[in-house]
Amino acid sequence: MVNDEPPPPLQGIHHVRVPVSDITVSRNWYSEVLGFEPVLDYEEEDRVVGVALAGDGGVTVGLQLDPARARALAGFCILALQVPGQTALGTWVEHLDAAGVAHSGVREGHLGLLVELTDPDGVVVQLHTAEHPSADEA
Repeated sequence: MVNDEPPPPLQGIHHVRVPVSDITVSRNWYSEVLGFEPVLDYEEEDRVVGVALAGDGGVTVGLQLDPARARALAGFCILALQVPGQTALGTWVEHLDAAGVAHSGVREGHLGLLVELTDPDGVVVQLHTAEHPSADEA
């Protein structure tokens, strides 16, 4: 398909859907560790198969019951959340330490500073600054 016209504009990401093996465990983790608030449960027959969680800055994460996909994504980052800057990232490290949540510590990435942690299924979640120190130093 060839089209000389640019596509219509996008405003941002509406939500990210993360496969999980246990809705309750993951909902609690995303709420307690990252501060997301459950806003909607998805039910099929007599069980909850998904939940929508709202976070700061208009970020919405959907958790979907799909154990096989959750296992397949273990060790892979599908969610990188932006924090205001290096000071905020340090505050996150303190929060994670106080909660007993294992993390990478502050590291320099290609597009800013980041901290990595894993959700209950081993899916990597990054807390990332918008600052790009590597690019700024070049």
